[in-house]
Amino acid sequence: MFAIIVPALNAIFGSFINSFVQSWINYKQSKLVIEEKGFEAAAKSDQAVMEAVIEANVRMAALKVQVYGTPINRFIVLIAGVPAAMHFGFVFIDTILASEFAFGTAVMGVPKLPAPYDTFEWAVVSSFFLVHAVNLGKSDVSHWLDRHRVSR
Repeated sequence: MFAIIVPALNAIFGSFINSFVQSWINYKQSKLVIEEKGFEAAAKSDQAVMEAVIEANVRMAALKVQVYGTPINRFIVLIAGVPAAMHFGFVFIDTILASEFAFGTAVMGVPKLPAPYDTFEWAVVSSFFLVHAVNLGKSDVSHWLDRHRVSR
């Protein structure tokens, strides 16, 4: 009985079902191709951004070598930067030691600078000794993954 019904159904609905299934497969394949091209575009965009960042960092490093390598700049860092950095470091260490984590009271007794001068000291220390942070934000690949809800 089943052997008679299946060929009859295939004869009646076979062309419709085959065309529907083929259209569905073509739709899914084209959707995957489009999503893959979107991912490739996002990856190329991220690559271009990272190449620009690397080039900027190389140029910045070359400029720093050129500027900071001069005897005048070394002298300025020695006179202005080292004392400010040492005081800032001692205050920082004394604050950590004075916390409840360690001793609970100031061990070294290094006084903090008054209000306007502590900002100046921080500016000197950060301009001479700290490295700048780069925040490029969210990458294009991450945006693409979020849009398509792909698990990472």
